[in-house]
Amino acid sequence: MEHAFHKTIGSEATKLEYLAPRMDQPSDELLASGQLLAYKLQQTLNIEVLLTTFCEQASLIVPCQSVAFRNDEQQLFVYHGEKHENLCRYSLAIEEQVLGEIECSSHKSFSETDLIRLEHLISILLFPLRNALMYSEAIQNAQRDPLTGLANRYAFDHAMDTEISRSERHRHNLCMLVVDIDHFKRINDTYGHLAGDEVLRQVASLLGNAVRKEDRVFRYGGEEFVVLLSATDLPSARLTAERIRMELEATKITALGIEIDVTASLGISEWQVGESGNTFFHRADQALYNAKDQGRNQVRAA
Repeated sequence: MEHAFHKTIGSEATKLEYLAPRMDQPSDELLASGQLLAYKLQQTLNIEVLLTTFCEQASLIVPCQSVAFRNDEQQLFVYHGEKHENLCRYSLAIEEQVLGEIECSSHKSFSETDLIRLEHLISILLFPLRNALMYSEAIQNAQRDPLTGLANRYAFDHAMDTEISRSERHRHNLCMLVVDIDHFKRINDTYGHLAGDEVLRQVASLLGNAVRKEDRVFRYGGEEFVVLLSATDLPSARLTAERIRMELEATKITALGIEIDVTASLGISEWQVGESGNTFFHRADQALYNAKDQGRNQVRAA
């Protein structure tokens, strides 16, 4: 099996490529450390635990104070340790499967021997990392709405708990938008379900483009979407909601060659300290119903 590495030493160094770690006969000490590392890495499919374990074990052999890993396809970024100024980076792949990029840092410059040892340890990481990525992808697929590509209600339940915990810990504001397409049943009845599906896809795309990267958009069910706005207070959430409403109203959605006018009603709530996720959602959902009762195509807060 070929292990492909693209190596960068330092922030601006030239990339080098080779097919295998440069060690014909690893020392007994390194072999024993590698065997222990392989055993520990096989105990988990959690990428954060995997990288933490790798960093802790590698630091016993080479000067490695931090490890960062990113996989753009799965939008993963995992970091462990304290970053220092001396860096080496590797793009990782097994045969034609790209796994991502790993960066190690040290308080001192990496020697040639350090790099040889580190590359041997990274080669041990490859297969557990691939397995963890496959598991992560399966979990992500289970939490993704197949029609719109957004995270689904199952993912929302978990994300809300995480965001509330983060807000409690860092004392950040947190707001929620509940978005419902107005008269969606009429769209399905008039233009057909295929056109309705296209409307859902384009509304989902508009919502994703209307918020920041740190915000989360979910398809809650049917024609209803939820947006979690991290570190956002109620006045800012109102501005975001109103901008979404106006953009949607001004957008001509084309489905099956037909232009369809689409509007939405939005409800907003701001998380209160000590409030449960269910109450937090219920208040936003109630604000949505108020917007619908008062004529639709508007924003209301609770």
